[in-house]
Amino acid sequence: MHLLWFRRDLRLTDNEIVTSSSGNDGRVLPFFIIDPWFYTWADVGKKRVRFLFESLENLDSNLKKLGSRLYLFEGNSTDIVQELTRQLIIAGYKPKLFFSRDVQVEYGVSRDKTIVDFYKQLNLDYYIGLNNFLQSAEQRDEWFNEYYTYQRQPQYQAPATINTPQITLNLPQLTLLELKLLNH
Repeated sequence: MHLLWFRRDLRLTDNEIVTSSSGNDGRVLPFFIIDPWFYTWADVGKKRVRFLFESLENLDSNLKKLGSRLYLFEGNSTDIVQELTRQLIIAGYKPKLFFSRDVQVEYGVSRDKTIVDFYKQLNLDYYIGLNNFLQSAEQRDEWFNEYYTYQRQPQYQAPATINTPQITLNLPQLTLLELKLLNH
């Protein structure tokens, strides 16, 4: 089972982790976590929260068109990912986590390291994508050579379907309606 963790890139098209996680008709569980830390961040105002919630609603709608849905969890991101992983292992799955690297906020960098360490301890695979504008230093020259090709066409093709299994999880979840009510 592939765990597709949406964070900043709430789109299906031209999204590295969506393309990477959904290939070969593998089982994919797309999710987003409403982390209480988000509301404490100085850059977060009411309009940004509303935009996030609207974007999540749009993402869920787009996932449904592909035969999937967005799982929306609430709580500390590290705790949720670890518990989700444990529950899937107990259910007989071998989860592989897909997410994009976070370099903007120390909280995110630290969170990602903790989660990667957890996956390493369990000997589970994970995939850390680079977003379209973030490239590692060792790939900078190669990236500049490919830049104009990138501008002319999407780098990552959107999947035609996303195979999301019906699964019951014992984690704090929200519906989109409940999410909207949080913003009022």
